[in-house]
Amino acid sequence: MSTLTRRCCYSLALSLMMLLLLVACNSGQAQQQTPASTSGANAQQLLQQSEQQLTAARTLHAVVTIQIDGETYQGALTSEIWKAAPARSRSLILRSTLSDFPVGELTVSNGEKLWIYNPARHIVYAGSINSQGGSALFGSSSNPVNQLTLNLIDPIFSQSQATLASQTVTVDGHSATVVHVTSQQSAASGPDYSGDVYLDRSNDLPIKLVLNLQGFAQVTLQLPTLELNRSLADSLFSFTPPANAQVAPLLQASATPTSGTLTLGQAEQLAGYHLLSIPSSQSDYQLEGVDVLSTASGQVFVLHYLKGDQSFSILEGKALANEPLPSGTTLTLRGTTATYSTGSDNPTLAWKEQGLGIRISGDLDEQEAIAIANQLS
Repeated sequence: MSTLTRRCCYSLALSLMMLLLLVACNSGQAQQQTPASTSGANAQQLLQQSEQQLTAARTLHAVVTIQIDGETYQGALTSEIWKAAPARSRSLILRSTLSDFPVGELTVSNGEKLWIYNPARHIVYAGSINSQGGSALFGSSSNPVNQLTLNLIDPIFSQSQATLASQTVTVDGHSATVVHVTSQQSAASGPDYSGDVYLDRSNDLPIKLVLNLQGFAQVTLQLPTLELNRSLADSLFSFTPPANAQVAPLLQASATPTSGTLTLGQAEQLAGYHLLSIPSSQSDYQLEGVDVLSTASGQVFVLHYLKGDQSFSILEGKALANEPLPSGTTLTLRGTTATYSTGSDNPTLAWKEQGLGIRISGDLDEQEAIAIANQLS
């Protein structure tokens, strides 16, 4: 599975949680619900009213478990989440079998600044939040991750073909209405899915979703705790890095016009300079798209490549030229000094040239990474 596909899978699974719990928590009271009937029209209305309750809440506290079961990707993640309008949020990973989301990782936003603390690595990533609101994990749809969230998941509540099941079921001790959902055949975008949404009959809020996402996996989301409009302490939304923790700049996803993935030509227009890439004549390599990250010192462009079953990314930009090379084995590459590091999940080959910092990271050994580096033009 390619790096971009893996990232989409992670975002897809987490976006179920994000849409329900973290999308635009606006000021205002929850809407009063009307009793559901067995008609398809009222099934759709029931979904929309459930979403309205979540998006209208002033505060939210939830515990969420996501289970992904697919042929090539499996895993589970449980998080505890707090959110207060308009842009304060906190998320703690309680349990995880997904390497990209380690247990104990804490993400805190006070609406102006974002901290991500990884206790296992004893590092804090910190930075200001985009002035348009939100961050890579919380809030606005103006960044690539959340835009992907809305593109893929919003149709489940607002555009699905929905019908009410005749029977009432019990989920974790709650009497639940079952709404069966399928993607609309006429939809031009979004996932092809089918499944069931379980709504608590006492308040019409979701307590479970089971969705079959075609070509990916079955995704099960459970909400054993979901509280709206409860008082939350201000201290939840502040964070002071531990005294002996490393503090590093936050790479924050920047806004892009559509899904957050650009063509190479669009990325070069945005950059205003040439981006090194693998020549198109090397047909074994497939460029899947370019993402844009931003730091306090400028933009970083991420080129996602696939070669057979191998996936890797090339990160480059003037902002990376200001960063030190990762520690690792030192070697000479393209007439300059480079390092090859295996200290993270993805081995990384890093160097600087033409005023750019460049890093190749992914499912590659040292010689494979060097061979790719020497092809860049």
